Amino acid sequence: MNTQIPNIMSIDDHVIKINLAKNKVKNSIFEMAEAITNALNQLENSQVELAQKLGMSRGTLSKWHAIGSNNNIMEIRELAPPSFDSLYQLSVLDNHYHKYYGKENGGRKFVKLFKNKIITPLSQRNDIYKIIKLHKKKLNLKNIEIKVLDHAKFNSEIKLAILIKSKLHFNTIIISPSDNQINKWKNLSSIEDINFDYPIRSLKGINKNIFQQCLMKVKAKYIDISVNCLNSWGYNYDKIMIPKQPRSGLVDLSSEFVVLSGSKGLSKNNRLIIKSNKNADLIDYAEKTGNEPFLFIGEVINEKNWMYCVN
Repeated sequence: MNTQIPNIMSIDDHVIKINLAKNKVKNSIFEMAEAITNALNQLENSQVELAQKLGMSRGTLSKWHAIGSNNNIMEIRELAPPSFDSLYQLSVLDNHYHKYYGKENGGRKFVKLFKNKIITPLSQRNDIYKIIKLHKKKLNLKNIEIKVLDHAKFNSEIKLAILIKSKLHFNTIIISPSDNQINKWKNLSSIEDINFDYPIRSLKGINKNIFQQCLMKVKAKYIDISVNCLNSWGYNYDKIMIPKQPRSGLVDLSSEFVVLSGSKGLSKNNRLIIKSNKNADLIDYAEKTGNEPFLFIGEVINEKNWMYCVN
């Protein structure tokens, strides 16, 4: 008569055992990818025969080769997820970065995803696909920008409606509204109507794990409505940055420009300052504290990696 051995392992014991098994699976995936890559490198023009003998399709064999031949993935295997599908998606992402940024810069940006823990051993295939999708949207953004600017010959306005219809998304947005625009928002009946009139919310990044920020350059007398704008667009009001005053004591700032900061997603604690309210300094601050893609609304700019929109 068989008797069952009582389970004397705790849940932590089981977790340790399962994680050891998971690490073995991960190591086996990398060993197989490396073995297939070595075979394809040594056996020229034998891909079809090798696939047949291994009992796999040529497409699957190519995916294994994409993983094993990717130096960036093989060098940071400890930080990579233990899934064949996830590793293949990573090879696709690295290839996109290589083509867009160049081999050296692309490799740095790829590895940075792991160092910043945007990609971790727990990342799923869908998580990586979202990053690929965001990169593709960035390429579409560049293509739209080039087409629009070529058509307009750098003289016409790029309408907000074009960006809305293109379904592009931005992680960092700077807004420099006119007095007329601010007063229009101020006269609306509710906070929600601001986004209805000016739908910035639909331009925000879709990845909640990426820090997103919105900077508003306005006169100090419009601080109240500017905070309402940030809330209407889905940002949490963080802080206000004011220029250094030449006089001591309380002074009237109502006509001076200030910058309001709103954000969402993973917070970033920084002590950087904005040198001035000039566009170049706003952009420099935004690039150091925020994430791509970048959008500037309200004025025409000519900055690399930035899209602008003037209404």
